[in-house]
Parts: sequence; structure tokens; C-alpha cells
Amino acid sequence: MVTMNIPIRKSTLVDDVASELRRTILEQEIRPGEFLPPRRELAAQFGVGLSTVQEAIQALTAVGMLESRPGKGTWVREDALDTLIHPAAVEARLGDLDARQLYDARLVVEVGLAEFAAQRATSEDIQRIRDALDAMEAEIAEDDDAFIEADLEFHLAVARAGHNELLEQFYHLARKLLSQVIAELIKLPDVKENGLHIQREIAQAIEQHDPEKARQATLEHMTIIDRLIGTWE
Repeated sequence: MVTMNIPIRKSTLVDDVASELRRTILEQEIRPGEFLPPRRELAAQFGVGLSTVQEAIQALTAVGMLESRPGKGTWVREDALDTLIHPAAVEARLGDLDARQLYDARLVVEVGLAEFAAQRATSEDIQRIRDALDAMEAEIAEDDDAFIEADLEFHLAVARAGHNELLEQFYHLARKLLSQVIAELIKLPDVKENGLHIQREIAQAIEQHDPEKARQATLEHMTIIDRLIGTWE
């Protein structure tokens, strides 16, 4: 196990932590197949909160560099160097993308992933989705940042349940590029409550293995986001 002790500047914390982890992998300070240090240790070494490390690891997991298992830890995938889609690279290549374009991309990917999840979800996938919803409910009146983190975990759990790695990477990319908009929208009245209600419907459809119901619930969820973006623009 590699020990790192690298201070991180305080701006764009998740991106900075993800970038530093990515660098250690690309430069083979941590090699494919090796485990990362525990998340609490990474948080202390980088001088950031545990949630920041968790989101950075989720980002790298979604694009295929890392893999995690409860009780086992997080390690670098054997094919990590071949699977990276990085939001900053997309922004550099495509230039400024407005919220509407990003929403359209997320709509296509998220609806498809929900349908696949309803067809393919395992009992473990469904439990991960339930756990994320419970975390959202626990934070709904307490902590916007924690709620956003739990919301991200819900969507990533649905994406994983679709068992299509490429679509999962595309989802995370669209979500990441929309992160600033999401952080603003979540502050609007009733957004969290309405979103959580529909997300429970999506989860129920996945648990019932009903792709059409999952599609319709996801479309309803995305319609709300579309309306909110209209007020934000």
C-alpha cells in the first residue's frame, strides 16, 4: 500500500483530489491491482473532508480507474490506464457547454440506464440504491452538501445497476459537468422533497424489474430538472 502526504489547495477540492489520485496512477506510484490507502487516511493526507475523498473516488470509479468492494477497500483496476474519460478533457475539447446541452445528454443516458437497471439489477444493486435513498432522506433537512452526495450515490447506483460500463461513464461525465447547476437548483424550495419522491418511484420500478415504469419515472424526474433549469437560465 502506498502512503501519500500531499496537501491540496482549497479550490475545486473534489477535482484536485481526483487529479492527484489520477496522477499517482498514471505515474504508477500506485500500480494496477494495488489498493489505495483507507479513505480516512487519504482525507487526512490531503487535508480535506471524507466526503470530498469519497466523491473523488466515486468519480474515478465511474470512469473505470478504480473499483471498490465493501469490507475490502478500493484498488486500481488492471485496465485503469485504458478507460479514462475526464470532464476537464471534454471541456477543453468542446469548449463551453450550456446547461441545456448537458441536460439533453443526461436525459438520453439516464433514461436508458434506468431501463437497463430495471432489467438487470441484482439484489446487491437494489440494496445500494435503497441505501442511497435512505441517506438522502436522513439529510434532506440537515445538510445540502450531504444530500447532494447521497443523490450522486443514488444515481451512480442506478447507473451501476444498468451493467453497461460505457453508459455509466457517460452518465458520470454529464453529471459532473452539470455539478454547479445541480448545487444551485438543490437550494430552491421543495426541490429535494419532490426529487426524492420520484427517485423512490424509480427505485421501486427497478426493484420490480419494470423497465417501462422505470422509464416513465425517470422521464418525470428529468422533466422537473428541465423546468428548474429553465428558471435558472
